[in-house]
Amino acid sequence: MSEESNSSEENKLTRLNKFISNAGVTARRKADELIFTGRVTVNMQTVTEPGTKVNPDKDVVKVDGEKVRPLTEFIYVVLFKPRGYVTTTHDEKGRPTVMDLIGLNTRLYPIGRLDYDTDGVLLLTNDGEFSNMMMHPRHKVFKTYFAKLDKPIEEADMRKLREGIMIDGKPTSRAKVRIIPNTADQNIWISIHEGRNRQVRRMLEELGYMVQRLKRVEYARIGLDSLKPGEWRYMTEEELRDARKLATPKMPVFRKPEEAGEGGKKDKKGGKKKKKKDKKKKIKITDTAVEPSTGSDVLESISKELEDISEKISDTKE
Repeated sequence: MSEESNSSEENKLTRLNKFISNAGVTARRKADELIFTGRVTVNMQTVTEPGTKVNPDKDVVKVDGEKVRPLTEFIYVVLFKPRGYVTTTHDEKGRPTVMDLIGLNTRLYPIGRLDYDTDGVLLLTNDGEFSNMMMHPRHKVFKTYFAKLDKPIEEADMRKLREGIMIDGKPTSRAKVRIIPNTADQNIWISIHEGRNRQVRRMLEELGYMVQRLKRVEYARIGLDSLKPGEWRYMTEEELRDARKLATPKMPVFRKPEEAGEGGKKDKKGGKKKKKKDKKKKIKITDTAVEPSTGSDVLESISKELEDISEKISDTKE
C-alpha cells in the first residue's frame, strides 16, 4: 500500500467517543461512560478505551447491540422548558420529560440540564460535537439566569460570587452577577459557564440566600424570543454560527506600542495616559455583559409573572 493510501486511511480515522457523539447517540461525556462500561463494540469486539480510532467507512460500531450510523442531518432546537419537567430522554419515576414536548421523529438530546423546578431556555440537538462545545467548561459558554432571592443581595456577596464559591470542597468558576436595574435588590442576573447539579441555587444558598424563583433566560446568548412555556423553535443559522464562535478559543491579540504624537509622552508601560481611560471604559462594558440581550423583554415577562403570583397570594390571604 502506497504512502498516499496510508495517509488517506489515517485522515478518515476518528476517536470512538467522537464518532458515537457525532452520530447523535449521546453527548461526548455520556459516550465515554458507554465505552467504559463495555456497552460498545467495534467489529464484534468490546472496546473500553474512548480514544480508540475507528474508520466510519469500514468499521462496524454498535452500542448495546444496535449499529451506530452516521447522521446525514443535524437538528438544533430551542425549547422553553416549563417547571415540572425533567431534562432527560427517559425518567424512571415516570415524570414528564422535555422530550414529551417535542414531536419530532428523530432522536434529540438536551444540551446540559435544567432542574425540575427551574424553567427557561433549553437547547436540544442530535449534533454531539456541538453539544460538547456548548457544555465543556473549557469553552466558557455562559448561561444567564434571572434569580429572585428571599432578601436583597449584599455587595460583598456579589464579589464572592465573582471570585468563586466552594461547593463540595471545590471552587466554582467566577460568575457574572448584576442587580437588575430599577427593581428590588433581591432580583439579579447571574451567569455561569459550568454545569454542576443545581449550581446557581447552591452558590446562593452557600451565602445564605434562598432562591424563590429561577429562570434561565439565555444559553450562549440564545434567548426564548416569543416562546411560551412548552413551546419550541428551530435555532436560526445566525444563532448557531454565533454560538460556535463563543465556544471557539480566542487567539491573544498583541499590539505594538503606539508612537507618541507631537509633544506627547509615553508612560512607563509604553502607552499614552489617554489609553488608561479607554481601558476603564472597556472594563465597564464587560461588567454589564451579564445582562441578557433580550433583557427588557425578559424582565417584562418576569415582572408580569411576579405580579400574578403576588395577586394569587393576596387572594388566598383574603
